[in-house]
Amino acid sequence: MGFDTVIVAFFVITTMIVVANTFMIGMNDFVDSAYDGYSAIHTTTMDKMQTDIEIQTIWFNSTENHLHFIVENTGETKLNNFNLWDIIVIKNGTADYMDDNKWTMDVYDGQLNPNILDPLEEMEVELHEEYGVGDEIILKIVTPNGIISSKGHTIGG
Repeated sequence: MGFDTVIVAFFVITTMIVVANTFMIGMNDFVDSAYDGYSAIHTTTMDKMQTDIEIQTIWFNSTENHLHFIVENTGETKLNNFNLWDIIVIKNGTADYMDDNKWTMDVYDGQLNPNILDPLEEMEVELHEEYGVGDEIILKIVTPNGIISSKGHTIGG
C-alpha cells in the first residue's frame, strides 16, 4: 500500500461520510415536514369536531324588505374571519351567493372578544337583498372550516 492508496481511501471515506450526512439531513427534513403536515391535519380535524353553528331565528323587516337571522355558535371553537364565511340564499328555488357587500353582521355580547363569535354567543346577520311576503327561503351558512347550517323560512307564513 502506497501513500497514494491512503489518500484515495481518505477521499472515498470522506465522500461516504458527506453522502451519509446529506442523507441524514434530508431524512430529518422529511420527518419534520411529515410531522408538520400531521399536526396541521390534526388541528383542522379537531377544529371541525369542536365547531358547530346553528341558525336560530329568521325574521323579515318589512320597512327595509330585508331578511334578518340569528346565528349561534353552539360549538367550542371561537369563530372569526367572517369575510371567509359563505352565505347562500335559495329564494323560491333560485340560489344566490351573498358577497361581502350583500350582508352585514353584528356579534351580540362581544365585549370580551370584539368581532369574534365565542362559544354560546350569537350574531345577527342582515341580508341586503330585497325579499317579499310569500318568498320561500332556505339559508345556508358555511364556516371557513366547512361546518354548515341551514334553515328554511317562508316570509309571512
